[in-house]
Amino acid sequence: MIQDFTLDLNLKRLKTTLLEFVNDEGRQKSNQGGYQSNLLGPEDMPSQLKNQIDLKIGGKLIQWWININGRGNTNACHDHYDRTPPVQPIGTSGVFYISVPDDNMGDILFQGTMMRSHPTLYDPPLRYEPKPNRLLIFPSDCFHSVEPNQSDKERMSLAFNYT
Repeated sequence: MIQDFTLDLNLKRLKTTLLEFVNDEGRQKSNQGGYQSNLLGPEDMPSQLKNQIDLKIGGKLIQWWININGRGNTNACHDHYDRTPPVQPIGTSGVFYISVPDDNMGDILFQGTMMRSHPTLYDPPLRYEPKPNRLLIFPSDCFHSVEPNQSDKERMSLAFNYT
């Protein structure tokens, strides 16, 4: 259900490219503190990353966004399933970690799926530590949260949705 990959990308160059998109107030969704960019289109995702994700998922990239969490910042429990009518098939979502300069920067916890015909509950939740170049892929209806960043440094990740 949760797929865990390690990519081999030049994260310093990728981070520099992505910071060009961090130029607005962002948006408030599941993030409690920190920064979440407005939604970005497929044409905006750096090709070296998009190509790697495409190989793992197939399908079509719909949207992506950047997350930057500093000390104490967290993400409340949420999923990425679009409930806007008409009802859409359940897609694939994921997170890619770009900058993880310290320990205790906020694990991601997967609680399970609720919308599928065969719901899955993880008890205890599945826990993944953020690591540079880590790609986690999961069904868009899988509820997840991010624990508070306990470091004085910022963690940067990128999240996305595919059909």
